[in-house]
Amino acid sequence: MNDISDYIQGELIKTPFNLYNLITKYIESNDNTKVAFVGGYLRDLLISKFHKKSFSKPIDIDLVIEGSSISLAKFIKKNIVNVDLCLIKEFNLYNTVEININDYKIDIASARKEIYSAPGLNPTVNKSTIEEDLKRRDFTINSIAFEVSTRKIYDFYGGISDIKSKRLNLLHNNSISDDPSRLIRCAKYASRLDFNISNNSLKQSQETVRQWPWESSEKHQKMIYPPALGIRIRMELAEICKHDNLTNVISIIHKWKIISILNENIKVDKRFLRGLNWIKKLNGNHMLYLLKDSEDLEKACKRFLINNSEIKILDDYINIKKILNTNQKNFNHFSPSSWTEFIEDRNLNDETVKLLICDGGPYWRNLFKWLFIYKFIKSKKDGETLKKEGWDQGKEMGKEIKRLRYLEIDKLNRN
Repeated sequence: MNDISDYIQGELIKTPFNLYNLITKYIESNDNTKVAFVGGYLRDLLISKFHKKSFSKPIDIDLVIEGSSISLAKFIKKNIVNVDLCLIKEFNLYNTVEININDYKIDIASARKEIYSAPGLNPTVNKSTIEEDLKRRDFTINSIAFEVSTRKIYDFYGGISDIKSKRLNLLHNNSISDDPSRLIRCAKYASRLDFNISNNSLKQSQETVRQWPWESSEKHQKMIYPPALGIRIRMELAEICKHDNLTNVISIIHKWKIISILNENIKVDKRFLRGLNWIKKLNGNHMLYLLKDSEDLEKACKRFLINNSEIKILDDYINIKKILNTNQKNFNHFSPSSWTEFIEDRNLNDETVKLLICDGGPYWRNLFKWLFIYKFIKSKKDGETLKKEGWDQGKEMGKEIKRLRYLEIDKLNRN
């Protein structure tokens, strides 16, 4: 284990802004308070060592302290040099602090113990030790810690062994029932790290999903989907959309037969996955894409706290899709200006159009052209020009500007 400890320390010393030495100084001036590096940065260092896999420079660094997280954060801010920006955000509920230094983020947590009263609810938090803090982690590969002062590696759950074996193991038998959003995170790691889920962890995942509806309140009232869980799943998916391959993650969730955590009506086939790729390329709303085929849309929207404007986007999508499918002969002869009029007279949101494009129906090209070309074309004559030509301001002038604009749009079809 000493060679691993030497390797980790050697890599941590390279952390930006002289962070490792700052932490060492803090420990020395605070009665040897225990501070440890934990989480994804430490995990990725070990993956690099054992599998020669390269990662980009760390942007997120996680620390845990047996003491005051804000005290350590203020010490770092006071003593850090040669930075343009250093901001501190406190989150009192969990005794955590986020430091933003230029483009880097350092999360400092006071060691804590979490107790979940029911699946998907936010936990009750109590102060604790680093050893106890590691028990609340999601996977064994994320439950490794390196204590700075003693150079001690905490690995109570076989995380290093699982990293060597490229295996995803949930930390304990209640990992998923404590926080079902870990299902999404597990698929993310399987995709990003090219790891395989263990049989026991897969069984736990499938069994937890099968047990819906869960007992989700102090009174043990059945709730199909706790609100806190919907928020956490949306946050996980948003992070995946930014930094990972969402299509691959959804494919893995489907392969594991736990897709109902998102939407039991999703049919994961080539067309669906192609559309999922497109929604990312179009910078569209991936959550709405995942929910659009729900048999009970109202129920699905409640599960994920979809707001009223997003619900309207979905309603418009469903209505327009029906219109397009029932009047195909008419739409086959639509000119560019006809498509423009069809979309704009209904005041369709761009997100609705993106969903229709991603469906890959017979008119996706026409919708695509409106989104990126037609809607930006203007009439060559504006209101002031028409006034000079003798037009009176009002509806007739508006109609003329629209007619002239449509002429410009249709010219594109002839060029």
